[in-house]
Amino acid sequence: MTNPSLLVVLSAFLICCFSIPEAQAENVLFEAGKKIARAGTGKAGSIACMECHRLRGGGMPSIGSPRIAGQSAIYIAHEILGVQQGTRYAPMMAGVVRDLSRKDIQAVARYYASVRSPKVAEISPPDPALVEIGRSIAQKGLWKKNIPACVLCHGPDGRGIPPHFPYIAGQNKGYLLRQLLSFAFLKRKDDPQGLMRGIARRLTHEERKAVAEYFASLSPPPAAGKRAEVQGSHHP
Repeated sequence: MTNPSLLVVLSAFLICCFSIPEAQAENVLFEAGKKIARAGTGKAGSIACMECHRLRGGGMPSIGSPRIAGQSAIYIAHEILGVQQGTRYAPMMAGVVRDLSRKDIQAVARYYASVRSPKVAEISPPDPALVEIGRSIAQKGLWKKNIPACVLCHGPDGRGIPPHFPYIAGQNKGYLLRQLLSFAFLKRKDDPQGLMRGIARRLTHEERKAVAEYFASLSPPPAAGKRAEVQGSHHP
C-alpha cells in the first residue's frame, strides 16, 4: 500500500519543481519590464515609460498621462498593440511604442500590472456639481439617450472588470476627458462593437466633463499583482 505521507511529500516536490521555473520566468519578465519602464529599450530614440507614466504607473495629471498601475497585463498589452496598429488614437505615444517587440510589450504589461501606486494629485480640485452629474450617469446611465450606466462595463465604482474592461476609478480627469473626445470625434476605434464611440458621441461636452470629474474623484482600486512596490523608488 502506498504511504499517504509519501504521496504528500511527492506532490509538494512536484508542485515545487514545476512552479519554480514558472516563477523565475515571471520574475525575468517583470525585471525586463521594469528596465524598459525606467530606461527604455536601449535602442536609439527609445523613451522610458516613466517619462509619462512614472515608474510605478501613477501617471501625470498635469499632462493627462494615465495611471496604469494595476491594470490587467492583457489590457495594457492590447492598448500598446492598438497604438502600434493605429486602432487606438494616441499620437504622442505612437512614436514611443513603435519599436517595441511583442516580448517588450509583454514585459512592460506584466511589470505595470504588478506594481502599485498611490493616487497622484489632480491639477485642480473636483467640481462638486459636475461630480454629482457624473455620478448619476455612471451609476444610472441616460437611457433617454440610449446611454447605459458606465458601471455595467467598468464595474462597481469604476473598479474595472479584468482583463478587458479597465478600471477608471481614480484615473485623472484630463486623460478620461481626452479619451471620451477621442472616441467621439477622433480616431480611437478599439472599443468592442463601437460601444464607447456611440456613447461618447451621444454625451454632451458637459456630460463628458462630468463623467471624467466623477471617476477622477474616486480612489483607484489596489493592484491585483503580487508586488506592492518597486524597491528604492519614490516615483508614483
